[in-house]
Amino acid sequence: MNFELIDNCFQIAVLLCAALAAIAVALRHKDRRFLILALFYICVSMGTLYWVLHLFIFGDIPQVFYVSEVSWLAAYLFLLSFQMVRIDRGRPMVSLPSLFCALLTAAVVLAFRLFGPSYFVSAAFASVMSAIVYLAVWRLRCKGGGGLIDGGLLLCVGLQILLFVTAAFIEDFTRFNLYFAVDITLTFSFAALLPLALREVAEK
Repeated sequence: MNFELIDNCFQIAVLLCAALAAIAVALRHKDRRFLILALFYICVSMGTLYWVLHLFIFGDIPQVFYVSEVSWLAAYLFLLSFQMVRIDRGRPMVSLPSLFCALLTAAVVLAFRLFGPSYFVSAAFASVMSAIVYLAVWRLRCKGGGGLIDGGLLLCVGLQILLFVTAAFIEDFTRFNLYFAVDITLTFSFAALLPLALREVAEK
């Protein structure tokens, strides 16, 4: 069986379970951060579901997959919203190290066209990813190295970029390889954001 189907079905199952758990937590704690996380999980799952259905029905990788790209971009917009809700707006947000990390992220995404052939979609993806990186690095510096969830967000961004880079060098997606190892790790990293967010709420 095509391992890409197995990997993607596994990701859909894990993230839909995470979405249901996030919705339950949002209702229990009356906290919109968990609802935003649930929407993030749902968007990633829906983009991957389109990919899986195309593979299952047509038996090949879709040549045009803007449906998945738009869904994944929406997912990262929700992740950026999640990060912005956590920001203490009373603090100054200017940080040269954060800006450097954000610009480096955007440069890598744009230079290697990691998010499809469309310049507009690539630019939008680079902007969202770099904003997430900026806020995560800024929060880590403000907390003096603390904040596991900010480290988790940086890990998710790094793994997502690594996944696209790895895909460029892989030709056979029918068997397990480095690409799938990165993708499975990324799936678990996404799912781990929920317990990390719960821990952050419990510590306040």
